[in-house]
Amino acid sequence: MQETEMPLTRVPTATFLNKSFENYLDKIRFKREEKAVVTTVAGDGTPGLANGPALRAKFKSPLDVAVARDGAVYVADGFNSCIRKIMADEVITFAGNGNANIKNGIGTEARFKIPCRLTLDHEENLYLSDAADARIRKITSGAIVSTYAGTNTFGFRDGDASVAQFGQSFGVIVDAQKNIFIADTQNDCIRQISIDRRVKTIAGAGSRGLLQNSMNSIRFHFLKGLAIDKNGNLFAADFNRIYKISPVGIVSAFAGAGIKKDPDRLPATIKLSQIEDLVMDEQENIYLSEAHRILKITPDGSLSIVAGGSPGYKDGDGESAKFNGPKGLSADKQGNIYVADSNNNRIRKISFH
Repeated sequence: MQETEMPLTRVPTATFLNKSFENYLDKIRFKREEKAVVTTVAGDGTPGLANGPALRAKFKSPLDVAVARDGAVYVADGFNSCIRKIMADEVITFAGNGNANIKNGIGTEARFKIPCRLTLDHEENLYLSDAADARIRKITSGAIVSTYAGTNTFGFRDGDASVAQFGQSFGVIVDAQKNIFIADTQNDCIRQISIDRRVKTIAGAGSRGLLQNSMNSIRFHFLKGLAIDKNGNLFAADFNRIYKISPVGIVSAFAGAGIKKDPDRLPATIKLSQIEDLVMDEQENIYLSEAHRILKITPDGSLSIVAGGSPGYKDGDGESAKFNGPKGLSADKQGNIYVADSNNNRIRKISFH
C-alpha cells in the first residue's frame, strides 16, 4: 500500500523553549539593540570658523548642542562666539559672526561672547546662557536675538526679568509650560523664569555644600546640567551627583553614591565626577557627559557606560570610541544622542542598534 505523505505542522516556539530560555533570548536581543555606535556629524577636528560640508566645517571648542524636531542641530560654538546650525550635512553660521561682544539683532548682526548652553522650546525658540555674560538670551527660528532675562552684571537677584541677575550658568532647560530653568553655577542654585518673565530661586541657597532635606536648605556644589521629565520632575547635576526635585518640592539624591549599578557593564568602583551636562530621552533615560565618556541612567537609577573612557578621538562602537572633553548633550526624536566634543572641535552622534 502506498504511504501518504503527511504535511509538516509548525509547532509553536514555546513548545521547544521554556520560559527561562525565552527570557535569555530576550536579553540577548535587548543588548544587541542597545549597542552604541559613535559617528562624527560635523567638524574636521581643526579649531577654526568655517562653514560648508559638515565634515569639512570647523568649530572652536563647541560647548553645547540642541536638536530641533526637523533634525537641525544647533551648536553653541563657544570660542567662535556664535551659534552654528547643521542641516542636511551642511554647516552655516546661524547667529553671531565670530566677533566676541554682546549685541541683539538678526542673525550675523548679533554678538555673543562664549555661548555655553542651549535649549529649545516647543516653538523652536532657542534659549542660551553665555559663560562670559550674565544674561539669558533668546533666538527665534528666524534668528532674531534678544535678551530674555538678566542684566549685564553677574550677581544674584530675583524679580522681574529686566532687573534679575544671574551668576555664570551652565544649564538651561524649558518645560512644556515654557518655564525656563537655569543652573546658576556661580550661585549654586536653580532659578526659574516663568512665562510672565519673573525670576525666582526654586532650589539652593547660594552656598556650596551637600544636599539637605528640604527645598529651602538644599546645598549644591558646582551645579551643571538640567533635565526635566514628562511629569515635571527636574533633575540637576551637581559635581558628582544628580538630584531629583519633584513639582511639589520633594528632593532626593537620584544618582551618585549608593546608586544601583549594572554589574555586566559597569565596574563597582566607578564614581561620578565633574558632570558636564544631562539630557533625557523619550523613555526618560538620562544621559550624562563626564570624564571623557557618556553614561546612561535608567528611570530606576541603574547606571551603565554608553561610550568613551580614555581621552582621544575615535568613532566606532561604544566600547572603543573616544571623546576628549565632551560637554553639552541633546537627543533627537529617534533617541540618538548628540555630543559637543569640545576638545576635538567636533559634533558627535551616538546611535543605538
